Amino acid sequence: MQEQQLTLQQQEELERVRARLFGITVTLVAFGLVLIYSASGVRAGHFGWEMKYLASQATWVVVGTVGMLIMSRIDYRLWARLSLPILVITIGLLAAVRLPGVGTRVRGAYRWLRFGGFNMQPSEVAKLSLVIVMAAFLARRKNGKLRFWQDVLPAACIMAAACGLIVIEPDFGTAALVGVILLGMLFVGGARWWQIGALVLAGVPPVGYYGFTRFDHILKRILAWLAGMKTGAGWQPWMSKMALGSGGVTGMGLGEGTAKLYYLPDAHTDFILAIAGQELGLIGAVGVVVAFAYFVHQGLRLVRLAPDRFGALLAFGIVTWIGLQAAFNVAVVTASIPPKGISLPFVSFGGSGLCVSLAAVGVLTNIARLRVAEIPETEAAGEAIQAGWADLQPEWV
Repeated sequence: MQEQQLTLQQQEELERVRARLFGITVTLVAFGLVLIYSASGVRAGHFGWEMKYLASQATWVVVGTVGMLIMSRIDYRLWARLSLPILVITIGLLAAVRLPGVGTRVRGAYRWLRFGGFNMQPSEVAKLSLVIVMAAFLARRKNGKLRFWQDVLPAACIMAAACGLIVIEPDFGTAALVGVILLGMLFVGGARWWQIGALVLAGVPPVGYYGFTRFDHILKRILAWLAGMKTGAGWQPWMSKMALGSGGVTGMGLGEGTAKLYYLPDAHTDFILAIAGQELGLIGAVGVVVAFAYFVHQGLRLVRLAPDRFGALLAFGIVTWIGLQAAFNVAVVTASIPPKGISLPFVSFGGSGLCVSLAAVGVLTNIARLRVAEIPETEAAGEAIQAGWADLQPEWV
């Protein structure tokens, strides 16, 4: 009876986590629609309809919501069995953007595939698919300790292939983000510090060489950021800080901001948080940050409660991805790091990123759909849910 009562308590906690993850996601998406309309109205007016961007984003919200609901009903364990086809398809999509007549070039980068009247960004899809692949790969290592040659190195080859294809689009920021997420999963999945360090050291020479020879604009951004320049490569971070500072505590009022009047590039995409800060003040900007912090907190609770090792690793990878991307965007908008095009999940304008992020939330909510009847009624029934997280404890914990 005691064990059965414990599983009921665990189930109730899972239900609360699922509801909160869904609620905070819906809140962020709705808030994003309001900000996108405010930030893009002037720009959209030149196309003859000031709701152009809002209508486009609303369409993607509907598509993404349907995807989230579908993913929430599919048993997440299915993705572990499909991990190899998922990896092959992902690599194929990432490679296809460089094929003549297949990939679409925008601002000098081949990051999109065009289907009919829509553009799809494979690197956004890769964030979720690579998390699934890595979680499935690590979940098969039951003892929780990874051997370098048999486990860590093959995982590193998967990372290198995917991140390398993203880099040559070129998209160094997304490749770096994906790399950090997968390294984090490796560590939590059982890799030791020295194994992670060896991978990082091995990657420094090629990344450094390729970065300085092919991405000289990144070096210019870094130097401009360090020098505090207000022109050229330093214009975006400077204007972003001005927008945030001018909003004060309560803001100028929704729709009353001035940074979106072509002073701040990408106001409705990568720098939408700056618009929130100017129009809704410190309260609005901090509210967004708190919302993401709460999402991560609830996501980590799900990791602890996951019913198996794969579920725990999958939840950890998704939560790390959403949390890190949000933190990266906040750091760029506040000029804490050099500027790089990383969108704010659920909030920034963009179809591919929004749909994939919502699908990922659907996966999280499915992990939280564990039922008491699925847990064996044994002496270890009360510990069954905990097993997923227990296997992920690093040696130093």
